[in-house]
Amino acid sequence: MRWKISHHGHDPRQIDLLAVLALLIVIVTAWRYFDSGPKPQNTTAFIEPSQSVRW
Repeated sequence: MRWKISHHGHDPRQIDLLAVLALLIVIVTAWRYFDSGPKPQNTTAFIEPSQSVRW
């Protein structure tokens, strides 16, 4: 299939190509943003019950 540049409008393949490139840019940007963000703190700790607590 040969590409024919039409002068009366945009080629749908060009719009698809731009959409794919924009989507890739969004994905890479989001991945880098979430990858370089602050890491969540490890808030789990061993809680040792006291001997003097009465329930």
